[in-house]
Amino acid sequence: MHYSDYKWSNYAPNDPHINGKPDETSFNREEGNEVVYLINKLMILWDYRFSNTGNKMEKLIHDKLPADISEQKDVLVWVKENLKF
Repeated sequence: MHYSDYKWSNYAPNDPHINGKPDETSFNREEGNEVVYLINKLMILWDYRFSNTGNKMEKLIHDKLPADISEQKDVLVWVKENLKF
């Protein structure tokens, strides 16, 4: 992870914040486990294989994700629309 200002809470292994497919589950950009989960899931879904793509996603989410985007599925759409290579 590029940034060090995340909170790192404990989650149950089956918690939808860190498991399953991105859906209507709330997303907290300040929670490291949720950011890692979503980046990893998007890397798999979109078949991205370069670690720098994950770094770009993290920076995009951390620095530019609008405050009104608060569900995993909406973060997915926003990242896809805003990720530039």
